[in-house]
Amino acid sequence: MQKELWTPQGTVPLGSAPVGYNAETGSQITRHTLLVKAKDDFGKEHATRIIVLADGDTSKAHIEEMMGKAAESFKDQVREKYSKRPPTAQERKDIGKALNEVRKHMRKRNESTTGKLYF
Repeated sequence: MQKELWTPQGTVPLGSAPVGYNAETGSQITRHTLLVKAKDDFGKEHATRIIVLADGDTSKAHIEEMMGKAAESFKDQVREKYSKRPPTAQERKDIGKALNEVRKHMRKRNESTTGKLYF
């Protein structure tokens, strides 16, 4: 049945398989699996598997719609999560220096008898 279904652009169908039966209706439940790939703003590719469960009563259009919504949701998450560029080597050095200064200051404060830094 997977070959007959429309899949969103940028997805790879991994097949479908029966997984059991619906307890209420007794119809067979089928698992449709897709591999979705999306690139972030910096060119790194991210991938995930999408699994859509549907019983025999679910229409083909509804299954395709669920696949499309899941793929769009993943692509939106990639855009939001990876919109900030990673720090450069120089920025990492500056961050490390700032953290070392904070740690040094905290050690001095802890050595003070009142917990406050007066020197």
